[in-house]
Amino acid sequence: MTAVSSAADSPRNERANAPTRERANGRGLVLRILSGFIAVPLLIAIAYLGNPIYGLFIALASAYAALEVRGMLRAGGYSPLDWLLVGLAALLPLDAWLIGSSPLIPDPIVVVVVLVVLSLTSLLIRPTSERALVDWALSLGLALYLGGLMQFYVPLRAVSSSLPGFWVIALMVLSWVCDSSAFFVGGALGRTSLAPTISPKKSVEGAIAGLVGAAIGGLILGLPFGLSPLLMLGYGFAIGVATIVGDLIESLLKRQTGVKDSGVLIPGHGGLLDRMDSLLLCAPVAVLYLHAVGA
Repeated sequence: MTAVSSAADSPRNERANAPTRERANGRGLVLRILSGFIAVPLLIAIAYLGNPIYGLFIALASAYAALEVRGMLRAGGYSPLDWLLVGLAALLPLDAWLIGSSPLIPDPIVVVVVLVVLSLTSLLIRPTSERALVDWALSLGLALYLGGLMQFYVPLRAVSSSLPGFWVIALMVLSWVCDSSAFFVGGALGRTSLAPTISPKKSVEGAIAGLVGAAIGGLILGLPFGLSPLLMLGYGFAIGVATIVGDLIESLLKRQTGVKDSGVLIPGHGGLLDRMDSLLLCAPVAVLYLHAVGA
């Protein structure tokens, strides 16, 4: 009887809760838009100004994102090596910025090798060896995922352009265009799930809209600077693909650790990693693309 009553009441409960969910979604959307209006100009200004603010910001953002990942791993029942995860994530972009400024700054591969040896050695004196290698591998892999990808923002800004930091600025704008296009079109027209086992709400229709929006956005951004339309169409498309894939990778990480958001730093967006996820893959893809086309 109770089960029947509950089943019968559930549609009424759904209808009763619908206005509350709609108001919450509306507030979330407003916060999302307001946060974007604040964050995007700030990031563009940092990219334009360059070092030392630029290099420090990348290293600090990587370190903070690693702290969020640390919390996600702990929520999933893991015990990450905090100093390896956060330290390597911050050191790689910092090293990429400072290398060449002093003979004392080591090559990034040296940094990785030294920390791998030290971290493996530390496992020998760990209080418990249960799942020690799993925790070590997750710490190392995710540190490389964060710091290893973020370090590409250093050579990307060094690519010549008439506007200081143009390729980084274009990357951020195009990634935002892709993300926003996918969000709104997917919400209105999305029918076919893009990755149902990883992120059921993301749709093929939204992804296509994101790619088209980023490609057109690239074309428009290149016009004032006299850049090749084909070059900028390709740049926008490449950034769009990296944005979508990067977003799915973080969705996989959140699903594996059982968390909804990486943190609560940015209103309407969650944690810093929730905003960085789309940008992480963009820098290496952008550098490879520009290198391939000889820009």
